[in-house]
Amino acid sequence: MIRFMTSRPSSRTIGKPPVRLRQLLPTAAMMLVIIGLTYQSLQGNRGVSGWQDLQRQRAAKQHELTALQQANDDLQQQIARLSGDTLDYDFLDERARKVLGLVGPDEVVVFNQHLRRN
Repeated sequence: MIRFMTSRPSSRTIGKPPVRLRQLLPTAAMMLVIIGLTYQSLQGNRGVSGWQDLQRQRAAKQHELTALQQANDDLQQQIARLSGDTLDYDFLDERARKVLGLVGPDEVVVFNQHLRRN
């Protein structure tokens, strides 16, 4: 049992020197520093929660990269189909109709006015 200067002596503290608060201050300050550093290591930007945030961002960017690579592969295939050596006439016809709005001479175009474009 610790006996402070202001406490009365008891059977457990007789013969032991009293502890002054000044003697406890360095220990208390060190404990506060340890608690603060532990909190920062768990909750700070450079701690465990910051690391988890970075992992989530990395996973999202990886997913975005995969989608962009797939779109790039699709565009590369379209370019290859439209190149001079291996020109795919069916694909060229489809693109001309879609992009330029061209119609064949024996085709009929029907417009649906109920559809709205955003």
